[in-house]
Amino acid sequence: MSLVIADILPLLQAQEFWGNRHAVVEGVSHDSRSVRPKFAFVAIVGDKADGHDFVLKAVEKGASVIVAQKKPPENFDGKIAWIKVRDSRKVMGPLAASVYGKPSDSIVLIGITGTNGKTTTTFLLEAILKQANFVPGVIGTISHRWPGVEIAASNTTPEASDIQKMLSDMCQAGVTHVIMEVSSHGLVMRRLDGCNFDAAIFSNLTHDHLDFHKNMEDYYAAKKILFEELLPQSSKQNPFAAINMDDFYGRRLAKEVSSITTINYGLTNEPDVYPVRTNMSRRGINATIKTPFDFLEIESNLVGVFNLSNILAALSVSLELGIPKEAILEGVKSVNSVPGRLERVNTRVGAIFVDYAHTPNALKNVLAAMRKICDGNLTIVMGCGGDRDKMKRPIMGVEAATGSDFVVITSDNPRSEDPMAIIRQIEQGVVDSGFTKVSMSSAQTTIAKGYVVIPDRREAIRWAISKLGPLDVMLIAGKGHETYQEIQGIRHPFDDRVIALEESENLLSKIQYKNPAIGGVEI
Repeated sequence: MSLVIADILPLLQAQEFWGNRHAVVEGVSHDSRSVRPKFAFVAIVGDKADGHDFVLKAVEKGASVIVAQKKPPENFDGKIAWIKVRDSRKVMGPLAASVYGKPSDSIVLIGITGTNGKTTTTFLLEAILKQANFVPGVIGTISHRWPGVEIAASNTTPEASDIQKMLSDMCQAGVTHVIMEVSSHGLVMRRLDGCNFDAAIFSNLTHDHLDFHKNMEDYYAAKKILFEELLPQSSKQNPFAAINMDDFYGRRLAKEVSSITTINYGLTNEPDVYPVRTNMSRRGINATIKTPFDFLEIESNLVGVFNLSNILAALSVSLELGIPKEAILEGVKSVNSVPGRLERVNTRVGAIFVDYAHTPNALKNVLAAMRKICDGNLTIVMGCGGDRDKMKRPIMGVEAATGSDFVVITSDNPRSEDPMAIIRQIEQGVVDSGFTKVSMSSAQTTIAKGYVVIPDRREAIRWAISKLGPLDVMLIAGKGHETYQEIQGIRHPFDDRVIALEESENLLSKIQYKNPAIGGVEI
């Protein structure tokens, strides 16, 4: 829809105005490259770039309105509108929402926040909604998708102008429900402003992103914005929160946001939704769940206690939204795997799994799940990302060593950092856990409580596969669904799943070449 200046000024709480009072706005962008005629360009001051430096490019692209924190230049000719505001980032969401027709008002909007579990819970909810004959859309870490469209995600939570445009596109495509992963960065940067939520999930809060947040308290305060500000301010009728009561911060949140309706879930202490019987195996999860409405007998192909928690989150929201029991059960059962989340690599040389675990708690939980399905030795290949929270690196090393029998320390996405500097920080935690460094040339197949450093990630995966015994399990952690490795600002093609499959086949072909009699037998 089109907005005129008279409509826009109150939305922005404008401090000053210059130029064309008859300007019309039909789109909003913070990126000068995506500006079109009759767009409002919102100049945001970022960590690496200042949007004010790109105003001229936006005007050349046809911007009719500039929203900025600075006054126009002295040579401003007044042909377009220039609006000065206190905080460009904070007004962009409400402006974009209005320009695109307030799309969140026309759909059921579910936000999921927490350190771990967001992506898997979106897949579960998406499957449940499909089974209930709704049309879901997802804005998340792996992709932003709705019927006929799938866009690879660069950020878990996109910028406000992009979110509102996507929601508008989803509405036009007939989407009924949108499940959105809500990051702490997105909340602090006000990317969700302008969204009217029906429901929000809090999964957990564990050590992560302390390069961005000052400490855990600051991290918690960021997550709390969704429940303390956005949800209570929603124009929706009876917005509610589903909160994980197994988590310390979840229990705290439930006490501190008493002004909104909550449905609490957890594995213990009998919250609103909890299991009364659980059977966990390498084949999946079978459990009886008590809810305020009924007992549900669930079957899932997902593995691990942490995935049972994700299922409880999806159940809680689905029940509160009135989704039929049959759709919930079939939806949960239909999710066989989630890309890069404890995803098995279909190799012929042993049990190899890939997981996105890149926080200490996630690594701990995934290794605990792996231990239950491992009859031999458990090996982990892992690293840590560069230009991110440095404090968690030795802790990641401790968790890797505590949960496995052998650790292969390698490079993740070093970005602008020296990979060896990152590796040394991880190594400290592994050594502190009592593990001994061994040589890559070691002839032993399995070495209990040992570790090796192999900076090249492909080589690390190759070496670890070569040491796999018939009962062993191998976990490649940290990158999950990612299809690249970022080194010095350049993204090189790299998919842990593809590399593991390639190296497994290479190893098998060499063995078959030496001894053709083994054929295609699993080794």
